[in-house]
Amino acid sequence: MKDSLKPGETFPDIELPNHEGAVVRLSSIIRGFPTAVVFSRGYFCPKDRRQLLNYVAYLQPELIVNYCKLVIVSVDNPMLSTEVRDGIGSTFPFLCDSDRKIIQELDIVDTTGAVHGPVAIPYTFLLDHDLSIYKIYNGWWYVGRPTVEEIRMDFRALLSRRADWWYGKTPPPYAAGASHI
Repeated sequence: MKDSLKPGETFPDIELPNHEGAVVRLSSIIRGFPTAVVFSRGYFCPKDRRQLLNYVAYLQPELIVNYCKLVIVSVDNPMLSTEVRDGIGSTFPFLCDSDRKIIQELDIVDTTGAVHGPVAIPYTFLLDHDLSIYKIYNGWWYVGRPTVEEIRMDFRALLSRRADWWYGKTPPPYAAGASHI
């Protein structure tokens, strides 16, 4: 992984085709809110399918109301990404790095599988509203991938930094040490 990919540093504002084939920038999806960017190995990986199914079942309904975002970056092409997305019932966007350009630029290429070619090491980056990296999960082992609850807690921590986090003027005493944007 590139040395610049660490907490506190800015994640690149990558530009890729989405599942519909339209080229989009990550910042246009984030639009100023915390975001989990999940790098997927592709349709063939049973670990990725399990992870995505958990996110669809338990996190997706909350994404609609909590302002946070979830983005999948897959090595699959837009047509296959659309099939996977529709097949699992996802409403969050898939970005397609089918030429493997971004995973190479970020130096997160897994070359151990000869059958499927180079794929992404399944990292998940939790980003703040300004693309700054809050946390990184290394999902080489399935248990290294963030659970729904871990993402929920990361989103809470990031949103609690906002000046408008508390309704009213005085936050509860336990939040006295919290920093606010």
